[in-house]
Formats: sequence, structure tokens, C-alpha cells
Amino acid sequence: QQSVHAFLSAGGWSHGWRSHEGSTGHTFWHKHFAGSHDAARADASPAVEAELAHNAPPIHALWQRLKQAGLAGHVLERCYANGLPYGCDGATHTDSLEWGACTVIYYPHAHWDPDWGGETVLFNQDKSDILTAIYPRPNRLLIFPGFVFHVARGVSRICPSMRITLMFKTRLVVP
Repeated sequence: QQSVHAFLSAGGWSHGWRSHEGSTGHTFWHKHFAGSHDAARADASPAVEAELAHNAPPIHALWQRLKQAGLAGHVLERCYANGLPYGCDGATHTDSLEWGACTVIYYPHAHWDPDWGGETVLFNQDKSDILTAIYPRPNRLLIFPGFVFHVARGVSRICPSMRITLMFKTRLVVP
């Protein structure tokens, strides 16, 4: 956790990312590590893992641990981090409608206060109700199907840091 958080807290962030193409929501900070920047062109291949190993060794080490445990049978399509400081919000979206697509969110913070907000909210299929809200507890890992509508809620004005999440977009491969 500490090495991943330190790596993500370093420079290299770019601003202007949106939750999905066509989103009218505010833009936020982003770091891309591996795979296509375009979700529609995401493709799982050994080259994506090699790209991750080259661009982000601590994150690649985490991916290696994840695919041996809860993500056994999954291949990596994309990996990136998002950063939301106060005043930035995500937009409700899905990540993939493809069979076997999963979204994995890792919360790398060493500390998070409930008054800071920043929850990930999952919605039902027609977005008429909240299924659950996930508190960004440090070292928490959230895995859900790519077709589930979700949004990153903004942080409160008292939050002293940027809400950083690390995303692994995967696909289950059936032998």
C-alpha cells in the first residue's frame, strides 16, 4: 500500500479527464499506465501487462498479486489512476458492456476521514436507486461488473488531499 500510494502521489498527473466520453461533468486529474486511453478500444494482451511493468512497477506488483487471488482468470485491459480534489466530481457511467468485463478500484490512501466524502456510488440498472456507497477506506479493493452504473462522488471542502483511486479494467477469460 505504501509504495503504491507513494508512486501515485508523485508527479505525472494530467488534467482534463472525464468519467466517460460525452460527459458534461467537471474534468479531473488522471495518470495513465497501460492499455488504450479509449475504453472502446481496450484490448487485453500480454503487451498491456508489459506496458504496466515498464511504466509503473509498484502497480504492476499489485496487479500480479491481484490476478493470483481474487482476479484469477482475468486479463488486464487498462490501468490508470484518477485524482479528484475538492470541486471535482465524476459523472454516472458504466465501464464496459462486454461479457466478463470487470472494474477494479483500489483506494491507496494511508488515511481517510468519513467527513471528507469521496464515496464510490453504485446504481441499479436504470439508475433509479443506489445499490450501495463504498467508503474509500485505505487499502480497500472494490470489484464489480463493468456494466454497473457508478460514480465517484466529490470530496468535501475540508478534505486536505486529492482522492486518488487506482483502476484496473479487466476481462474474465474463459478457457
